[in-house]
Amino acid sequence: MVLKLKDEFPLLKGKIHFDTATTGAMPASTIKILGEYVETVQAMFRGELPWQSGTGEYAKRRLNSKKLFAEVIGGMEEEVAFIPNATAGINTAMNMIPMKRGNNVVCTNLSYPMTATIVNKQRDRGAKPKWIKNKKGTVTLEQFGKAINDQTAAVVIDQPSWFNGYLHDLKGLAEICHAHGAKLVVDGTQCVGSLAWEADRWGVDFVATSTYKWLMGGHYGQSAGFLFVSKPNVDATQPVYVGEKTLEPAVGERNTTDEFTLYDFKPRKGLERIEVFPRQEISYVAVENSMKVLLAHGKKAVERQVKDVDNTLIEELTKRHFRFQTPKEENSRIYVNVQVPDFKAVGEKLMARNVHVAPRIGGLRISPHFYNTEEEAVALVKVLREVTKPR
Repeated sequence: MVLKLKDEFPLLKGKIHFDTATTGAMPASTIKILGEYVETVQAMFRGELPWQSGTGEYAKRRLNSKKLFAEVIGGMEEEVAFIPNATAGINTAMNMIPMKRGNNVVCTNLSYPMTATIVNKQRDRGAKPKWIKNKKGTVTLEQFGKAINDQTAAVVIDQPSWFNGYLHDLKGLAEICHAHGAKLVVDGTQCVGSLAWEADRWGVDFVATSTYKWLMGGHYGQSAGFLFVSKPNVDATQPVYVGEKTLEPAVGERNTTDEFTLYDFKPRKGLERIEVFPRQEISYVAVENSMKVLLAHGKKAVERQVKDVDNTLIEELTKRHFRFQTPKEENSRIYVNVQVPDFKAVGEKLMARNVHVAPRIGGLRISPHFYNTEEEAVALVKVLREVTKPR
């Protein structure tokens, strides 16, 4: 069954865009809203609108994006914070987790280099990284169970693996973590928006994401992010960095308009206190609309469409004897990496024929979203065969 789209996606016209894991296509309605936002700001600076009054309605949309993201991630609005991007979110999460010498942090070699860098940085706090090596593109709960112990402060993973789409069992992994007092920290940028997340039910402690991929928030240079922090962790510790939202609103207002009384540090409760730079209004206005489009289709229906397209890719590629760096089982992946010789050159040939995929780690990462179809998957494999066929 093909999911009937409730908006147009102009980027898809005349192209086969299976590269959402790099950048997602943007709904036509979001493109329109971005243009209106820019025009409103320009009008304000041309003096055609009252000074500093032009974006009031957009400010409401920005705040509403938290509510919508909570629905996307399967949590509550008070568990969501604005962050600049996923990297800032993972750093923030790690800084909220107490660590001491003798602790360890568990990670895998399926993780994105950014994730691995943040894990290695915890050496400065006395924690030792523990690396799990993947087996044929997967890391099992049994492997995690052997690596995690009572000295583990955090387990840090990407969901899914950035280059091959492998999905971890988050619920099972959270149970192992919590049995040892460890926190589960997830970079969800590669599937928040395509997987039907239930973060609270699964027991995940922290999830960070950027908005420019599966949430369809626009170009990388204009993107922002969200950080989910489960309720028990919201007020458990204070973040390293502070900003304008750190203090209670009344205190902040008094000290910027009336008098200086900040002779003591009394941070506010709630997750807003970690929002050191909570603006990027245009980014949240864009993703707010795109999440409306996403949710209008239903989270489970979106995941079903993505996996149906994946299944067709697996079937068509298997028929033609391609090899995978991704598990074939539906519940173990959200996109596909197929091995091809000269994978970078093949990627360029596909791009020249308006087929968008990404060369990654010895293969081609093929990452559909709900706006892709099984017919497009068949067409993609046909073109791939043509450009890889020996002459």
